[in-house]
Amino acid sequence: MQEFIIYTDGGYSTSSNVGSAAYVILAAADGSLVKKDSFILRNETSQRAEIKAILAALYTIPDGSRALIHTDYLFAVLSLHRPPRRKNQPDADLLLRFKKLVRQKQLRVDFKWVRSHDGDPWNELCDTLCTEALAEVEAHQAYR
Repeated sequence: MQEFIIYTDGGYSTSSNVGSAAYVILAAADGSLVKKDSFILRNETSQRAEIKAILAALYTIPDGSRALIHTDYLFAVLSLHRPPRRKNQPDADLLLRFKKLVRQKQLRVDFKWVRSHDGDPWNELCDTLCTEALAEVEAHQAYR
């Protein structure tokens, strides 16, 4: 079974109504960088962007893998392994997507909450990737 350490972050720009998400995947065996990525999400909150970063990272790793996800979004740590309590629960659609993905890919996923902007280099890298992605969108909109 392959094991990975994943860091995620989500961001949001109120001026452009755009969210950003980023993840970093490390090999658990030696801490080497496997992949990093960031992307833009239109009309999404930073919270939803964070969950979508988690989903994107999990899509990337091989089936049957184990992942320890470090996130500064406490809701993700507390809620992703629980079924939504009600249909209109915030982010219920993403919680269900998470459960389905983990089941389909036969993943073992654990979470660790990390304090935001507290000097963890991988968490800071994810934050930087989100910020850079948002800056690109805002720069592009400024040229319109």
